[in-house]
Amino acid sequence: MCINDNINKADATMLAWRQSAIVNWSMTERSSCYICQARTVDEIRQALTAARGRGLSVIAHGAGHSYTDAALNNGGLLLDLSAMRRVLAWDPARGIMRVEPGVSIGEVARVALADRWWPPVTPSTASATVGGCVAMNVNGKNAWTHGSFGEHVLSLTVLLVDGQLLTVSPTQDGELFRALVGSAGLLGIITSITLQLRRVPSDRVEVSVRPGRSLRELFQIFEDEQAADYLEAWVDGFAAGRELGRGIVTVSNHSERVTSAGPLAFRLPEQSMHRLAHWGGILCRPLVESGVRGANSIIYRGSRWPARTGPRQTPLVRATYYAPALFTGYRVLLPAGSETFQAFVPATEAGSLFAEILRRSQEHGYVPLWCIIKRHRRDPFLLSYQVDGFSLEVNYRLIPERAQGLHQLLRGLMELVIVAGGRFYLAKDSLLTHSLYRRSIGDAAVAAFLDLKLHYDPDLLLQSNLYRRVFQPSLQQHAER
Repeated sequence: MCINDNINKADATMLAWRQSAIVNWSMTERSSCYICQARTVDEIRQALTAARGRGLSVIAHGAGHSYTDAALNNGGLLLDLSAMRRVLAWDPARGIMRVEPGVSIGEVARVALADRWWPPVTPSTASATVGGCVAMNVNGKNAWTHGSFGEHVLSLTVLLVDGQLLTVSPTQDGELFRALVGSAGLLGIITSITLQLRRVPSDRVEVSVRPGRSLRELFQIFEDEQAADYLEAWVDGFAAGRELGRGIVTVSNHSERVTSAGPLAFRLPEQSMHRLAHWGGILCRPLVESGVRGANSIIYRGSRWPARTGPRQTPLVRATYYAPALFTGYRVLLPAGSETFQAFVPATEAGSLFAEILRRSQEHGYVPLWCIIKRHRRDPFLLSYQVDGFSLEVNYRLIPERAQGLHQLLRGLMELVIVAGGRFYLAKDSLLTHSLYRRSIGDAAVAAFLDLKLHYDPDLLLQSNLYRRVFQPSLQQHAER
């Protein structure tokens, strides 16, 4: 920062701010706010001081991969931590890595894989930041065996709003640690993360594809393959009748032996891939529903050919992370964005509830363009959204003139999830209200979180649109008790 000597640090930070409109990952909400990029802990402190002096709320922001308003802050300050991207320490003998919050999970994987380590839990987007993974406590394709991201965090360094820098872990300030993981950045600013990585035998996985003609068959495959390293089911949202819920379960296992991959397939340069995805999205936009329906049918029927079922050896990185160009195509294909709904439901209720979600979507004319099923288990964190069961993620094309009907459908589905003992994910469910959230996660968890919020952030400096949607009404009720 280039400033005059007679300007104090708070004002100096203010000079680095800019006003801008930020859009969430699903492109459904735009937020006008101030943005300040911090590169050090001292710069974070300066930004907090300046924001407090001007009566502005603050929320941390990483790569912006939350589908909801978790990192949006209307009229407040968005604290951009993406420049804090140093790997601070790496111990290849023990697989322990310490990073700043802006380091991407893809960079963690790149550094670790060279020494045959790998993130125990990772999302499917390589550019997601480690700070964001902690703040939303992300899950992956092995959630039923390895739980959530936070279960592999050895410690966190967090800057509280009073300027105090704390190191917390499962055994040191454990209550705060278990609340910080999954808190959506509302208790403090994470400044470093120490991770325990997982030893892997090679940089390859053996991938098999198992088709299922119905939801029942997909769940049976999950049961049969529960010894696998990774499982994820893709579901054809257009299939109905006896084929309701048909799809494909991708089964992946770490490869003990690397075999020759044969001739390298031709791959376009990254820039050309993005350009191709851009124009492909434009050309396909008028035929989204019919195109997806046709593609789903081809993918499913093709998966039934014996030659396609596998196993085949695939690079671990390619099997884990989506190609960045896909997101370019997604944004062009769906210019009004997409609405995402993810239900986490106990195993005993999952089959019937997921079938009802698909049926109601079809009956109301809102067929999800893509659907994903994963298996999960509970984790020890205060705001845990996982259950011993399964999740169904459904993604709908957002058409502005039909948005109201879609939102009514999704809120009705949320009621069904609560009745089934299910929960919701703050990074995915943008229509979640404070009442629905309390009923799903329980009054005790919300009350405990609000007590910690008032203790560590009594002036409520750390806020976001999500906070005001989900927690602020509950805080008002909490204060009246």
